Amino acid sequence: MSNENPQLVSPTPPDPDDAIQPNSPDFRETPDIEPFSDLREHFPVWLFIVCGFALFLAGSSFTGFQDFGHGLLDKGPGGPAIASSDTTQEAPATPADIGKKLYGQNCASCHQGTGMGQPGSYPPLAGSEWVNGPDDRLTLILLAGLSGPVTVKGQSYSTQVMPGWATTFSDDKLADLLTYLRTSWGNTSAPVKADEITATRAKYAASLNSPCSESQLMQMK
Repeated sequence: MSNENPQLVSPTPPDPDDAIQPNSPDFRETPDIEPFSDLREHFPVWLFIVCGFALFLAGSSFTGFQDFGHGLLDKGPGGPAIASSDTTQEAPATPADIGKKLYGQNCASCHQGTGMGQPGSYPPLAGSEWVNGPDDRLTLILLAGLSGPVTVKGQSYSTQVMPGWATTFSDDKLADLLTYLRTSWGNTSAPVKADEITATRAKYAASLNSPCSESQLMQMK
């Protein structure tokens, strides 16, 4: 017995050479532990896609990414300007507009942008009796070309050979070009239609292989 408390009896210490019995208070059964799995639960791929798309839209609202996301998130600073409902569409080009472009690309270097030509070399088109005269005569000049001197408004011009455009431009484009010539620089003649070009082309098909002269043009009826 203990000298301090005669009611308590100290347990006999176990023999270190004896095995621990299953019922012993020092015995603890180790539970089965499943091995650590290498398969971890992945972050859902669809969630990555949704988050990335949301960030993309949010960024476009600040960078003004053209019209992408227009009406959704592109309403912040830097977003694209929203066109007002009363915005009018640009009017389509008229035949004279198309003819003006053709003239600038193919004729203005000789006859000038003002249609005044060059003295002694290239006749003027502004106020010209050739431009404002019979349209089939002017059409033949453009289809076949023109060579030799030509008199315009009482002045003679030793025109260099003007090439014909029969194989270069369609009848529609030639009609647009002639319409521009006949309605510009003070000229007030009637526009020319594509079917008129087609008719002149067929009527004078044999004369389209070489440039016309002034005398040949004056014989036209």
